[in-house]
Amino acid sequence: MKHDTRLYRIPLMTAMGLIMALGVWILWSWQGYSERSMDWRRQRAQDSFATLNAVIASMSNGELTDWKQVETVLSSVIRDSRTLFVVVQGRHGRLVQTGTMPEFLMTNSTRGEIQTDDLYVMWSPLQPSHIPANWTEALESINLGLGLWPRSNPVMYLGFRSSTENFTSSWFWRRQAPIFASALVCILAVTAVWITGIRRRILAGELASERIRSAHLEELGLAAAGLAHETKNPLGIIMGMAQQIEARHDIPAESRAMLGYIMDEVDKASSRLGNFMNFARQRKPSLAPVRIDRLCHEVAHILGPDFEAGGIELLIQVRAATISADEAMLRQVLVNLLLNSLHASAAGTTVRIVLGRQERRLELCVEDQGRGIPAELLPDIFKPYVSGSATGHGLGLAIVKRVVEAHGWKISARSIRGQGTTMTISGIKPARETP
Repeated sequence: MKHDTRLYRIPLMTAMGLIMALGVWILWSWQGYSERSMDWRRQRAQDSFATLNAVIASMSNGELTDWKQVETVLSSVIRDSRTLFVVVQGRHGRLVQTGTMPEFLMTNSTRGEIQTDDLYVMWSPLQPSHIPANWTEALESINLGLGLWPRSNPVMYLGFRSSTENFTSSWFWRRQAPIFASALVCILAVTAVWITGIRRRILAGELASERIRSAHLEELGLAAAGLAHETKNPLGIIMGMAQQIEARHDIPAESRAMLGYIMDEVDKASSRLGNFMNFARQRKPSLAPVRIDRLCHEVAHILGPDFEAGGIELLIQVRAATISADEAMLRQVLVNLLLNSLHASAAGTTVRIVLGRQERRLELCVEDQGRGIPAELLPDIFKPYVSGSATGHGLGLAIVKRVVEAHGWKISARSIRGQGTTMTISGIKPARETP
């Protein structure tokens, strides 16, 4: 049963909206994590700056500071740390340099920071370790008159290792991935349950409608079968009276000919009523093991004289196999298909019955080299009262299809106009291996 996909639009759109909201939440959280990581990196750099500033200030004596000694001490301080370089740049040149500082990082500004993929650099003016709060404290200071870098105004550059985290390999993703996966699974599970509920309600409604329709058709079938049965009785009476009149010797030849026409039409009507009753009758197959090769040869033997009279060769290419089927119903199917091929074939052609295998199932084909089925009729050939023959009543293939489907098989038709037709019954399950 095909269902309109628009029925599932609301749950699908809701799921997409929730997934998008989940993605937005992940990106927002990642942005917050990145900003916090940057703040943490900046705080560590400021702490390192304050520490190194205190070391330099403790060793400084204003313009008389021994910067070589300061450089030696700083080199030992930053050894085996994340600090890549320390550069102190004075007004008249570089005062201290430990490590290698890229030249492009030099700037005219006295305060700032730069972040690259693998480097974080901050710079700021050096500050004295202690600035006197008042004149009394300044007069008592040991640095009175010397000052700390009164004219050079040095700026210290600090460079640190700072690898940029990849989203999928970051600590953030390792922590958030299980939460994201769990939320995604919950969204998909709820959506699947929602869609399943909708589908179940639709199927329940369709099943109820199908039951009502089936019951209605069964009632119509019973009524039609009863009507056909009751109609055969008057036809039998008409046939009997026509035969009695025909047996008389004193009737004119013209009347005798008209009685012949009447009896022919009664025969046709009785035959069509019989086919209609077979079509209307809802009969379940009585399954039993059937040797399909033997059944095909039996049917071919019964219809052999008809094929010989028409100059048509009938070939049976069916290997020994046992299937589960209703033998009488399967016999009816073979007779209908072979008679159709016989009526559609010309003298000198061949009709074949072939049993093949498709994976673990069998398929039975009836092939002829007849006139074929018109392309416009082929899609509807198994519908009631659709016939490619002017004399056909259009119920034979409909009955065949009903019998085939009652067994759980499928039937299909392939035909080329003027070259022949192949009827294929597929999905036949072997009952057991035949010795």
